[in-house]
Amino acid sequence: MAVAERISPYVNRLFDDDAVRDQLGDALVRGRRAYRRARDEKAAEAVKDQRLMDHVTGAARSLQGAIRALTDKPPPKPERRPLRTARLLCAALAIGAAAAWYDSRERA
Repeated sequence: MAVAERISPYVNRLFDDDAVRDQLGDALVRGRRAYRRARDEKAAEAVKDQRLMDHVTGAARSLQGAIRALTDKPPPKPERRPLRTARLLCAALAIGAAAAWYDSRERA
């Protein structure tokens, strides 16, 4: 009985919430499209097939959305990396300055 009591809110929400059903339906449709596309291709071709990858990632994204809606968890916030961006900017400026200095030395 303990398992039934724990999953009953999720099952009720699954039947009541249209957004969750839409997400699950979208995941099933995309998964079916991915399967149909992949079954006719060899493995080496399937890995390179961009449309197939779009179907697979879309299905995974829909499943994640449905699970988040069922569990009332918000989507994760993207990580901010200001130091990495600053380092890349400094590296690009240093390379540009070195190229300009090297170019000016060649002309002289």
